[in-house]
Amino acid sequence: MQAVVLRAFGEPENLKPEVVPDPTPDRGEVLLRVEACGVCFHDVINRRGNLPRTRVPAILGHEAAGEVVALGEGVDGWAVGDRAATLQRLSCGECSYCQAGRRSLCKRDARFFGEEIPGGYAAYMTAPVAGLGRVPHGLPWEVAATTCCTTGTAVHCVRTRGRVTAGETVLITGATGGVGLQAVQLARHDGARVLAVTSSEEKTSALRAAGAHEVIVAPDLRFAPEVRRRTGGDGAQVAIEIVGSLTFAETLRALAPGGRLVVVGNLKTASVELNPGLVIVKELEILGAYATTFSELEEAFRLVASNTIRPWVSEVLPLSDAARAHDRLEKRRVAGRLVLAPAH
Repeated sequence: MQAVVLRAFGEPENLKPEVVPDPTPDRGEVLLRVEACGVCFHDVINRRGNLPRTRVPAILGHEAAGEVVALGEGVDGWAVGDRAATLQRLSCGECSYCQAGRRSLCKRDARFFGEEIPGGYAAYMTAPVAGLGRVPHGLPWEVAATTCCTTGTAVHCVRTRGRVTAGETVLITGATGGVGLQAVQLARHDGARVLAVTSSEEKTSALRAAGAHEVIVAPDLRFAPEVRRRTGGDGAQVAIEIVGSLTFAETLRALAPGGRLVVVGNLKTASVELNPGLVIVKELEILGAYATTFSELEEAFRLVASNTIRPWVSEVLPLSDAARAHDRLEKRRVAGRLVLAPAH
């Protein structure tokens, strides 16, 4: 089959199309004919070698969707012809975290597609059914592939972790990415006032189209004073931090007293300095957000299928263009999601 293989960590050019053996599903797995796979900045970080669980050669991609074409032993509830999409990672379903509904914290089976499990940059992939969601009929494949990691993550950040309520002001950094544009839409849908931050004037139109009440252009990544100015000196009640270490301190300063900072992205793997006094005096909450759960994926599909949230797929490219997709993503030339489509 055709696949894009990473044989050495490094530049986008290291992603090379190859012909590799067709995979065979093991017990508890299905074989998917991949119809689409989203390109996430997580893939870029993975390609650079910054995720310790990935071993090369590797097939990246955790945003895959396709049709079930074969079943491994012991698979119940799935049939050939079913439409499926991957969650970002697996979970056991039995540990205390899973039983409490916090499957993204499961440690018994924390495997991630595109890391320990070969991902969706391929014509076919095997997938444990513990990491699959059901795709509604009629949903385009490119939308199905990206819903979990974009809209699903937005649900996880805005609702589950951020606990956003109507009337609150929500600040979103990295707002023109796949997660950011969905978070803008969802926060507005839930009744919040949305302040979206971008480093580029050319991306403001996408943010306004997504429903941002106000857009702050901050090429120098200094936006806290402007956030305070636009909120009467208070700051934002909730911030969705998608950029990470580069803007973490600035986002913290932009929070109102009692504010909640949800950290979901870290584009540059670096440490940050934290002033505990600021957290103490303002009684701030710093919350991590990792991966979409089954229930959040179901809600994400409902939001997209009902046209409540617009899927933001900027372009569908041939699978062989994976390197070009990574290059464009790194150079910040993408609003929303790029998607790779294998030829069958």
